[in-house]
Amino acid sequence: MAAMTRRRTGFNFLRGSVGHSIAQVQGGALLVMLAAAACSSDDSGPQAAESTDSGGDTTRSDPETGTTTSGAGSSETAAPGTSRSEGPTAADSETGEEVVECPSHIRTERIASLVHLSFGWTSQGHGADPVDGMAVSYELFDCDDDCRRCRFRGPVENTPDIPNDPRRCLNMFPQQCETDADCDGVEDACQIMFQPPVQRTTSWTAAYAAKLSRDQMAAFNTTYDDGAQGVVNLATGDFDFEVLNTRVPLGPGFSEVCVGDTTPDDGVKDGTCADSGDDCDVATISPNGALSFDCAWTPNVIDFALPLHGMGTGGVRWEMDATRPNCTFPGAEALQCWCGVCSDDESMPCQSDGDCASGTCGNAGSKTGPVVTLPNICAPGEACDWNPETLLGECMGAGGATVPCFPADGEWAVEGDTSVQKDFFISTVALLGCLPEVDPLRLIIVDPVNDISLDEAFGFPGPIIQTLPLKVTPEWR
Repeated sequence: MAAMTRRRTGFNFLRGSVGHSIAQVQGGALLVMLAAAACSSDDSGPQAAESTDSGGDTTRSDPETGTTTSGAGSSETAAPGTSRSEGPTAADSETGEEVVECPSHIRTERIASLVHLSFGWTSQGHGADPVDGMAVSYELFDCDDDCRRCRFRGPVENTPDIPNDPRRCLNMFPQQCETDADCDGVEDACQIMFQPPVQRTTSWTAAYAAKLSRDQMAAFNTTYDDGAQGVVNLATGDFDFEVLNTRVPLGPGFSEVCVGDTTPDDGVKDGTCADSGDDCDVATISPNGALSFDCAWTPNVIDFALPLHGMGTGGVRWEMDATRPNCTFPGAEALQCWCGVCSDDESMPCQSDGDCASGTCGNAGSKTGPVVTLPNICAPGEACDWNPETLLGECMGAGGATVPCFPADGEWAVEGDTSVQKDFFISTVALLGCLPEVDPLRLIIVDPVNDISLDEAFGFPGPIIQTLPLKVTPEWR
Protein backbone atom coordinates (compact mmCIF):
# COMPACT_ATOMS: atom_id res chain seq x y z
CA MET A 1 0.00 0.00 0.00
CA ALA A 2 1.19 3.51 -0.73
CA ALA A 3 2.39 5.72 2.13
CA MET A 4 -0.62 6.95 4.10
CA THR A 5 -1.66 10.60 4.04
CA ARG A 6 -3.10 11.61 7.44
CA ARG A 7 -6.35 13.52 7.47
CA ARG A 8 -8.87 14.39 10.18
CA THR A 9 -11.31 11.78 11.48
CA GLY A 10 -14.87 11.74 10.20
CA PHE A 11 -14.06 12.54 6.56
CA ASN A 12 -16.92 11.59 4.25
CA PHE A 13 -15.26 10.47 1.03
CA LEU A 14 -18.31 10.31 -1.22
CA ARG A 15 -21.55 11.65 0.18
CA GLY A 16 -24.98 11.03 -1.25
CA SER A 17 -26.09 11.41 -4.84
CA VAL A 18 -26.02 14.63 -6.77
CA GLY A 19 -26.34 15.34 -10.47
CA HIS A 20 -25.72 18.74 -11.94
CA SER A 21 -24.91 20.47 -15.17
CA ILE A 22 -21.96 22.79 -15.27
CA ALA A 23 -22.66 26.34 -16.42
CA GLN A 24 -21.76 27.05 -20.02
CA VAL A 25 -19.10 29.50 -21.00
CA GLN A 26 -20.90 32.72 -21.97
CA GLY A 27 -19.92 33.54 -25.54
CA GLY A 28 -16.64 33.36 -27.43
CA ALA A 29 -14.11 30.67 -28.09
CA LEU A 30 -12.49 28.25 -25.65
CA LEU A 31 -9.84 25.69 -26.47
CA VAL A 32 -10.92 22.64 -24.49
CA MET A 33 -9.53 19.25 -25.47
CA LEU A 34 -7.65 18.72 -28.73
CA ALA A 35 -5.80 22.05 -28.61
CA ALA A 36 -2.37 23.02 -29.78
CA ALA A 37 -1.48 25.53 -27.09
CA ALA A 38 -0.71 23.79 -23.80
CA CYS A 39 -2.59 24.94 -20.71
CA SER A 40 -0.09 25.88 -18.01
CA SER A 41 0.16 23.97 -14.73
CA ASP A 42 2.52 25.08 -11.98
CA ASP A 43 3.59 23.34 -8.79
CA SER A 44 1.76 25.62 -6.38
CA GLY A 45 -1.26 23.30 -6.08
CA PRO A 46 -4.63 22.89 -7.79
CA GLN A 47 -6.06 25.95 -9.46
CA ALA A 48 -9.53 26.74 -10.70
CA ALA A 49 -9.86 26.00 -14.42
CA GLU A 50 -10.18 29.36 -16.18
CA SER A 51 -10.91 30.42 -19.73
CA THR A 52 -11.53 33.74 -21.37
CA ASP A 53 -13.68 34.07 -24.46
CA SER A 54 -13.17 36.48 -27.31
CA GLY A 55 -15.66 38.89 -25.79
CA GLY A 56 -13.71 39.14 -22.56
CA ASP A 57 -16.01 36.99 -20.38
CA THR A 58 -14.13 34.70 -18.01
CA THR A 59 -15.36 31.34 -16.75
CA ARG A 60 -13.86 29.54 -13.75
CA SER A 61 -14.73 26.00 -12.67
CA ASP A 62 -13.45 25.50 -9.10
CA PRO A 63 -12.86 21.80 -8.41
CA GLU A 64 -12.86 22.47 -4.64
CA THR A 65 -16.28 24.06 -4.34
CA GLY A 66 -17.90 22.58 -7.45
CA THR A 67 -18.89 26.12 -8.49
CA THR A 68 -18.69 27.44 -12.02
CA THR A 69 -18.58 31.23 -12.30
CA SER A 70 -18.74 33.27 -15.50
CA GLY A 71 -18.87 36.92 -16.43
CA ALA A 72 -22.61 36.51 -16.87
CA GLY A 73 -23.27 35.00 -13.44
CA SER A 74 -22.58 31.81 -11.52
CA SER A 75 -24.07 28.38 -10.91
CA GLU A 76 -23.35 26.47 -7.70
CA THR A 77 -23.81 22.74 -7.31
CA ALA A 78 -26.22 21.27 -4.81
CA ALA A 79 -24.71 20.04 -1.55
CA PRO A 80 -23.92 16.30 -1.50
CA GLY A 81 -26.16 14.03 0.55
CA THR A 82 -25.45 12.32 3.83
CA SER A 83 -24.60 8.70 2.98
CA ARG A 84 -20.91 7.96 3.31
CA SER A 85 -18.22 5.63 2.06
CA GLU A 86 -15.06 6.21 4.07
CA GLY A 87 -11.54 5.24 3.21
CA PRO A 88 -9.30 3.00 5.34
CA THR A 89 -8.50 4.33 8.82
CA ALA A 90 -5.50 3.98 11.10
CA ALA A 91 -4.33 5.36 14.43
CA ASP A 92 -2.00 8.36 14.35
CA SER A 93 1.37 7.29 15.80
CA GLU A 94 1.68 10.49 17.85
CA THR A 95 -1.87 11.27 19.06
CA GLY A 96 -3.58 7.88 18.80
CA GLU A 97 -6.45 9.62 17.01
CA GLU A 98 -8.09 7.60 14.26
CA VAL A 99 -7.50 9.23 10.88
CA VAL A 100 -8.67 8.53 7.34
CA GLU A 101 -6.40 7.75 4.44
CA CYS A 102 -7.02 9.65 1.20
CA PRO A 103 -7.47 7.52 -1.93
CA SER A 104 -4.16 6.95 -3.68
CA HIS A 105 -5.54 6.37 -7.20
CA ILE A 106 -8.63 6.66 -9.37
CA ARG A 107 -9.76 4.25 -12.06
CA THR A 108 -11.66 5.65 -15.07
CA GLU A 109 -13.80 3.65 -17.49
CA ARG A 110 -15.56 5.00 -20.58
CA ILE A 111 -19.31 4.56 -20.90
CA ALA A 112 -19.36 4.28 -24.69
CA SER A 113 -23.15 4.06 -25.03
CA LEU A 114 -23.35 7.68 -23.85
CA VAL A 115 -20.34 9.07 -25.73
CA HIS A 116 -20.78 11.59 -28.52
CA LEU A 117 -17.87 12.29 -30.87
CA SER A 118 -17.78 14.28 -34.12
CA PHE A 119 -14.69 15.74 -35.77
CA GLY A 120 -13.52 17.37 -38.99
CA TRP A 121 -15.34 19.77 -41.31
CA THR A 122 -16.04 17.23 -44.09
CA SER A 123 -18.53 15.25 -41.92
CA GLN A 124 -16.71 11.93 -42.45
CA GLY A 125 -15.93 11.79 -38.72
CA HIS A 126 -19.35 12.87 -37.42
CA GLY A 127 -21.16 10.48 -35.09
CA ALA A 128 -18.04 8.30 -34.75
CA ASP A 129 -18.54 5.03 -32.88
CA PRO A 130 -16.57 4.90 -29.61
CA VAL A 131 -15.15 1.83 -27.89
CA ASP A 132 -16.61 0.83 -24.51
CA GLY A 133 -14.86 -0.04 -21.27
CA MET A 134 -11.06 0.06 -21.03
CA ALA A 135 -9.90 0.93 -17.52
CA VAL A 136 -7.28 3.66 -17.21
CA SER A 137 -5.82 4.48 -13.79
CA TYR A 138 -4.25 7.66 -12.44
CA GLU A 139 -2.25 8.42 -9.29
CA LEU A 140 -3.62 11.01 -6.83
CA PHE A 141 -1.36 13.49 -5.03
CA ASP A 142 -1.45 16.90 -3.31
CA CYS A 143 -4.91 16.27 -1.82
CA ASP A 144 -6.30 19.03 0.41
CA ASP A 145 -6.98 18.58 4.13
CA ASP A 146 -10.50 17.27 3.48
CA CYS A 147 -9.44 14.77 0.79
CA ARG A 148 -11.87 16.52 -1.55
CA ARG A 149 -9.68 18.13 -4.14
CA CYS A 150 -6.66 16.18 -5.43
CA ARG A 151 -4.31 16.44 -8.33
CA PHE A 152 -3.90 13.39 -10.57
CA ARG A 153 -1.24 12.20 -13.02
CA GLY A 154 -0.60 9.17 -15.14
CA PRO A 155 -1.80 6.92 -16.59
CA VAL A 156 -0.33 4.26 -14.31
CA GLU A 157 -0.58 0.50 -14.04
CA ASN A 158 -4.05 -0.87 -13.26
CA THR A 159 -4.72 -3.05 -10.23
CA PRO A 160 -4.36 -6.85 -10.63
CA ASP A 161 -8.15 -7.32 -10.83
CA ILE A 162 -7.98 -5.76 -14.34
CA PRO A 163 -6.77 -8.79 -16.36
CA ASN A 164 -5.72 -7.01 -19.55
CA ASP A 165 -2.45 -5.14 -19.11
CA PRO A 166 -2.49 -2.19 -21.58
CA ARG A 167 1.31 -1.70 -21.42
CA ARG A 168 2.64 -2.62 -24.87
CA CYS A 169 5.63 -1.94 -27.12
CA LEU A 170 4.54 0.28 -30.00
CA ASN A 171 7.50 -0.97 -32.04
CA MET A 172 6.91 -4.67 -31.23
CA PHE A 173 3.15 -4.90 -30.76
CA PRO A 174 1.70 -6.90 -28.96
CA GLN A 175 4.82 -7.34 -26.80
CA GLN A 176 4.05 -6.57 -23.14
CA CYS A 177 6.42 -4.24 -21.34
CA GLU A 178 7.22 -2.45 -18.10
CA THR A 179 9.97 -0.18 -19.43
CA ASP A 180 11.51 0.78 -22.78
CA ALA A 181 14.18 -1.87 -22.12
CA ASP A 182 11.52 -4.49 -22.88
CA CYS A 183 11.06 -2.89 -26.32
CA ASP A 184 14.66 -3.32 -27.51
CA GLY A 185 15.51 -0.12 -25.67
CA VAL A 186 13.62 2.10 -28.12
CA GLU A 187 12.84 5.42 -26.40
CA ASP A 188 9.17 6.01 -25.54
CA ALA A 189 8.17 2.68 -27.10
CA CYS A 190 6.65 1.20 -23.93
CA GLN A 191 3.23 2.83 -23.65
CA ILE A 192 0.06 2.48 -21.62
CA MET A 193 -2.58 2.32 -24.33
CA PHE A 194 -6.11 3.66 -24.08
CA GLN A 195 -7.47 0.81 -26.22
CA PRO A 196 -6.32 -1.91 -28.63
CA PRO A 197 -5.80 -0.99 -32.28
CA VAL A 198 -9.11 -0.35 -34.04
CA GLN A 199 -9.93 0.17 -37.70
CA ARG A 200 -10.70 3.83 -38.41
CA THR A 201 -10.84 3.89 -42.22
CA THR A 202 -11.36 1.22 -44.86
CA SER A 203 -7.67 0.38 -44.87
CA TRP A 204 -5.99 2.05 -41.89
CA THR A 205 -5.95 1.14 -38.23
CA ALA A 206 -5.23 3.43 -35.27
CA ALA A 207 -4.18 2.89 -31.68
CA TYR A 208 -4.20 5.44 -28.89
CA ALA A 209 -1.27 5.63 -26.52
CA ALA A 210 -1.01 7.73 -23.42
CA LYS A 211 2.18 9.70 -23.86
CA LEU A 212 3.92 11.66 -26.55
CA SER A 213 7.45 10.94 -27.64
CA ARG A 214 10.13 13.40 -26.54
CA ASP A 215 10.23 14.89 -30.04
CA GLN A 216 6.46 15.32 -30.05
CA MET A 217 6.49 16.98 -26.64
CA ALA A 218 9.14 19.42 -27.83
CA ALA A 219 7.19 20.20 -31.01
CA PHE A 220 4.05 21.03 -29.01
CA ASN A 221 5.91 23.03 -26.37
CA THR A 222 4.93 20.70 -23.54
CA THR A 223 7.35 19.23 -21.02
CA TYR A 224 4.97 17.04 -19.02
CA ASP A 225 6.48 13.63 -18.40
CA ASP A 226 3.05 12.22 -17.54
CA GLY A 227 0.57 11.67 -20.31
CA ALA A 228 -2.19 13.24 -18.22
CA GLN A 229 -2.35 15.73 -15.37
CA GLY A 230 -5.24 17.56 -13.80
CA VAL A 231 -7.52 18.13 -10.81
CA VAL A 232 -10.42 16.05 -9.52
CA ASN A 233 -12.96 16.85 -6.81
CA LEU A 234 -13.79 13.59 -5.05
CA ALA A 235 -16.90 15.06 -3.40
CA THR A 236 -18.60 16.64 -6.43
CA GLY A 237 -17.11 14.65 -9.34
CA ASP A 238 -15.75 17.74 -11.10
CA PHE A 239 -12.91 16.65 -13.35
CA ASP A 240 -10.38 18.82 -15.17
CA PHE A 241 -7.72 17.44 -17.53
CA GLU A 242 -5.22 20.30 -17.60
CA VAL A 243 -3.05 18.14 -19.86
CA LEU A 244 -3.86 14.99 -21.81
CA ASN A 245 -1.18 14.20 -24.35
CA THR A 246 -2.41 11.52 -26.71
CA ARG A 247 -0.29 9.78 -29.31
CA VAL A 248 -1.94 8.09 -32.29
CA PRO A 249 0.09 5.60 -34.37
CA LEU A 250 -1.48 4.55 -37.67
CA GLY A 251 -0.74 1.31 -39.48
CA PRO A 252 -1.91 -0.25 -42.74
CA GLY A 253 -4.54 -2.93 -43.10
CA PHE A 254 -7.53 -4.12 -41.15
CA SER A 255 -7.50 -4.50 -37.38
CA GLU A 256 -7.46 -8.11 -36.26
CA VAL A 257 -10.34 -9.30 -34.13
CA CYS A 258 -10.24 -11.93 -31.41
CA VAL A 259 -12.58 -14.81 -32.24
CA GLY A 260 -13.97 -17.46 -29.89
CA ASP A 261 -12.93 -15.99 -26.54
CA THR A 262 -15.30 -17.55 -23.99
CA THR A 263 -15.16 -14.79 -21.37
CA PRO A 264 -13.84 -11.37 -22.43
CA ASP A 265 -11.38 -9.53 -20.21
CA ASP A 266 -10.70 -12.43 -17.84
CA GLY A 267 -6.98 -12.81 -18.53
CA VAL A 268 -7.48 -16.20 -20.18
CA LYS A 269 -6.40 -16.34 -23.83
CA ASP A 270 -8.88 -18.90 -25.15
CA GLY A 271 -9.68 -16.88 -28.27
CA THR A 272 -7.82 -16.79 -31.58
CA CYS A 273 -6.60 -13.76 -33.55
CA ALA A 274 -8.42 -13.92 -36.88
CA ASP A 275 -5.36 -13.46 -39.10
CA SER A 276 -2.27 -14.49 -37.15
CA GLY A 277 -3.86 -17.38 -35.25
CA ASP A 278 -2.29 -16.22 -31.97
CA ASP A 279 -4.08 -16.88 -28.69
CA CYS A 280 -5.98 -13.84 -27.38
CA ASP A 281 -8.23 -12.49 -24.66
CA VAL A 282 -10.83 -9.92 -25.69
CA ALA A 283 -10.21 -6.55 -24.04
CA THR A 284 -13.23 -4.67 -25.37
CA ILE A 285 -15.98 -4.81 -27.98
CA SER A 286 -16.03 -2.22 -30.77
CA PRO A 287 -18.23 -1.65 -33.83
CA ASN A 288 -15.48 -3.49 -35.74
CA GLY A 289 -15.66 -6.56 -33.52
CA ALA A 290 -13.89 -7.97 -30.46
CA LEU A 291 -10.55 -6.22 -29.91
CA SER A 292 -7.53 -7.61 -28.07
CA PHE A 293 -4.12 -6.36 -27.03
CA ASP A 294 -2.80 -9.80 -28.00
CA CYS A 295 -3.29 -9.57 -31.78
CA ALA A 296 -0.46 -8.32 -33.97
CA TRP A 297 -0.44 -4.90 -35.62
CA THR A 298 2.26 -2.80 -37.27
CA PRO A 299 1.96 1.01 -36.90
CA ASN A 300 4.70 1.81 -39.39
CA VAL A 301 3.30 4.72 -41.40
CA ILE A 302 2.64 7.80 -39.26
CA ASP A 303 2.62 8.53 -35.55
CA PHE A 304 1.02 11.86 -34.73
CA ALA A 305 0.47 13.83 -31.54
CA LEU A 306 -2.85 15.09 -30.20
CA PRO A 307 -2.37 17.23 -27.10
CA LEU A 308 -5.81 17.30 -25.46
CA HIS A 309 -5.53 20.18 -23.00
CA GLY A 310 -8.33 21.60 -20.87
CA MET A 311 -10.92 18.80 -21.20
CA GLY A 312 -13.24 18.76 -18.20
CA THR A 313 -16.72 18.84 -16.73
CA GLY A 314 -17.04 22.56 -17.46
CA GLY A 315 -19.02 23.67 -20.52
CA VAL A 316 -17.81 25.47 -23.63
CA ARG A 317 -19.52 27.90 -25.97
CA TRP A 318 -18.12 29.01 -29.32
CA GLU A 319 -19.14 32.07 -31.30
CA MET A 320 -18.15 33.00 -34.84
CA ASP A 321 -16.65 36.48 -34.61
CA ALA A 322 -13.94 38.66 -36.11
CA THR A 323 -11.15 36.84 -34.26
CA ARG A 324 -11.72 33.63 -36.21
CA PRO A 325 -9.42 32.86 -39.16
CA ASN A 326 -10.49 33.13 -42.78
CA CYS A 327 -11.09 29.85 -44.59
CA THR A 328 -8.57 28.68 -47.16
CA PHE A 329 -10.69 26.52 -49.46
CA PRO A 330 -10.31 27.92 -53.00
CA GLY A 331 -13.15 30.33 -53.69
CA ALA A 332 -14.22 30.50 -50.04
CA GLU A 333 -11.48 32.74 -48.69
CA ALA A 334 -14.01 35.43 -47.72
CA LEU A 335 -15.67 33.05 -45.23
CA GLN A 336 -14.51 32.63 -41.66
CA CYS A 337 -13.68 29.20 -40.25
CA TRP A 338 -13.75 27.86 -36.71
CA CYS A 339 -10.20 26.55 -36.94
CA GLY A 340 -7.03 27.31 -38.85
CA VAL A 341 -3.31 26.72 -38.51
CA CYS A 342 -0.57 29.11 -37.43
CA SER A 343 1.34 30.76 -40.26
CA ASP A 344 4.61 30.24 -38.37
CA ASP A 345 3.92 26.55 -37.66
CA GLU A 346 1.30 24.72 -39.69
CA SER A 347 1.34 21.78 -37.23
CA MET A 348 -0.32 24.06 -34.65
CA PRO A 349 -4.12 24.42 -34.92
CA CYS A 350 -5.57 27.73 -33.79
CA GLN A 351 -8.77 29.70 -33.32
CA SER A 352 -7.27 33.18 -33.29
CA ASP A 353 -3.91 34.94 -33.64
CA GLY A 354 -3.43 34.65 -29.87
CA ASP A 355 -2.93 30.89 -30.23
CA CYS A 356 0.17 31.38 -32.38
CA ALA A 357 3.63 32.10 -30.98
CA SER A 358 4.57 34.75 -33.53
CA GLY A 359 2.47 34.25 -36.65
CA THR A 360 -1.20 34.64 -37.51
CA CYS A 361 -4.03 32.12 -37.44
CA GLY A 362 -5.31 31.15 -40.87
CA ASN A 363 -3.40 30.10 -43.92
CA ALA A 364 -0.16 28.16 -44.02
CA GLY A 365 1.81 26.33 -46.63
CA SER A 366 2.22 27.80 -50.08
CA LYS A 367 -0.31 30.07 -51.79
CA THR A 368 -0.95 27.37 -54.37
CA GLY A 369 -1.03 24.55 -51.82
CA PRO A 370 -2.58 25.84 -48.58
CA VAL A 371 -3.79 23.82 -45.63
CA VAL A 372 -7.43 23.65 -46.70
CA THR A 373 -10.24 24.66 -44.30
CA LEU A 374 -14.01 25.19 -44.52
CA PRO A 375 -16.74 25.43 -41.85
CA ASN A 376 -18.62 22.44 -43.36
CA ILE A 377 -19.52 20.86 -46.71
CA CYS A 378 -23.01 22.34 -47.03
CA ALA A 379 -23.91 23.53 -50.53
CA PRO A 380 -23.50 27.31 -51.10
CA GLY A 381 -26.41 29.14 -49.49
CA GLU A 382 -27.46 26.13 -47.41
CA ALA A 383 -27.41 26.47 -43.63
CA CYS A 384 -26.55 23.71 -41.15
CA ASP A 385 -29.60 22.66 -39.11
CA TRP A 386 -27.78 22.13 -35.79
CA ASN A 387 -29.44 20.27 -32.92
CA PRO A 388 -27.92 21.45 -29.61
CA GLU A 389 -29.33 18.44 -27.75
CA THR A 390 -27.89 15.69 -29.96
CA LEU A 391 -24.82 17.75 -30.99
CA LEU A 392 -25.48 16.76 -34.61
CA GLY A 393 -26.36 18.83 -37.66
CA GLU A 394 -27.45 18.22 -41.23
CA CYS A 395 -27.75 20.20 -44.43
CA MET A 396 -28.02 19.80 -48.18
CA GLY A 397 -24.63 18.98 -49.66
CA ALA A 398 -23.28 20.08 -53.00
CA GLY A 399 -24.41 16.81 -54.59
CA GLY A 400 -28.01 17.26 -53.45
CA ALA A 401 -27.87 14.67 -50.64
CA THR A 402 -28.32 15.37 -46.93
CA VAL A 403 -24.96 15.41 -45.15
CA PRO A 404 -23.82 15.86 -41.52
CA CYS A 405 -22.41 19.28 -40.65
CA PHE A 406 -21.10 21.69 -38.06
CA PRO A 407 -22.62 25.19 -37.86
CA ALA A 408 -20.98 27.79 -40.09
CA ASP A 409 -21.85 30.82 -37.97
CA GLY A 410 -23.61 31.94 -34.80
CA GLU A 411 -23.04 30.04 -31.56
CA TRP A 412 -22.86 26.42 -30.43
CA ALA A 413 -21.97 24.80 -27.14
CA VAL A 414 -21.23 21.57 -25.28
CA GLU A 415 -21.86 20.83 -21.59
CA GLY A 416 -20.28 18.60 -18.97
CA ASP A 417 -22.06 16.95 -16.07
CA THR A 418 -21.41 15.07 -12.82
CA SER A 419 -23.35 12.51 -10.80
CA VAL A 420 -22.03 11.28 -7.45
CA GLN A 421 -22.96 7.77 -6.30
CA LYS A 422 -22.08 5.87 -3.14
CA ASP A 423 -18.75 4.36 -4.19
CA PHE A 424 -18.04 6.03 -7.53
CA PHE A 425 -19.08 9.02 -9.61
CA ILE A 426 -19.84 9.71 -13.25
CA SER A 427 -17.93 12.64 -14.73
CA THR A 428 -18.99 13.68 -18.22
CA VAL A 429 -16.05 15.63 -19.59
CA ALA A 430 -16.74 18.01 -22.47
CA LEU A 431 -14.67 19.10 -25.44
CA LEU A 432 -14.99 21.71 -28.16
CA GLY A 433 -11.64 22.34 -29.79
CA CYS A 434 -9.55 22.27 -32.94
CA LEU A 435 -7.80 19.23 -34.39
CA PRO A 436 -4.43 19.72 -36.08
CA GLU A 437 -3.42 18.50 -39.50
CA VAL A 438 -2.22 14.93 -38.90
CA ASP A 439 -0.66 13.85 -42.22
CA PRO A 440 0.87 16.93 -43.92
CA LEU A 441 3.17 14.75 -46.05
CA ARG A 442 0.13 12.91 -47.46
CA LEU A 443 1.52 9.49 -46.56
CA ILE A 444 -1.98 8.04 -46.21
CA ILE A 445 -4.22 8.27 -49.28
CA VAL A 446 -7.66 7.00 -48.27
CA ASP A 447 -9.07 7.41 -51.79
CA PRO A 448 -6.33 6.58 -54.33
CA VAL A 449 -8.67 7.03 -57.30
CA ASN A 450 -9.32 10.69 -56.45
CA ASP A 451 -6.00 11.24 -54.63
CA ILE A 452 -7.66 12.23 -51.35
CA SER A 453 -5.42 12.22 -48.29
CA LEU A 454 -6.37 11.49 -44.69
CA ASP A 455 -6.56 15.20 -43.78
CA GLU A 456 -8.61 16.03 -46.87
CA ALA A 457 -11.01 13.15 -46.26
CA PHE A 458 -11.75 14.00 -42.64
CA GLY A 459 -11.39 17.79 -42.77
CA PHE A 460 -8.26 18.44 -40.69
CA PRO A 461 -7.54 20.96 -39.33
CA GLY A 462 -11.09 21.35 -38.10
CA PRO A 463 -13.40 21.28 -35.06
CA ILE A 464 -13.97 18.39 -32.71
CA ILE A 465 -16.89 18.16 -30.28
CA GLN A 466 -17.22 15.41 -27.69
CA THR A 467 -18.97 14.45 -24.50
CA LEU A 468 -17.23 11.58 -22.73
CA PRO A 469 -18.86 10.02 -19.64
CA LEU A 470 -16.34 8.38 -17.33
CA LYS A 471 -17.10 6.09 -14.42
CA VAL A 472 -14.52 7.18 -11.83
CA THR A 473 -13.76 4.84 -8.93
CA PRO A 474 -11.39 5.85 -6.09
CA GLU A 475 -8.82 3.25 -5.04
CA TRP A 476 -6.61 2.77 -1.98
CA ARG A 477 -3.43 0.94 -2.94
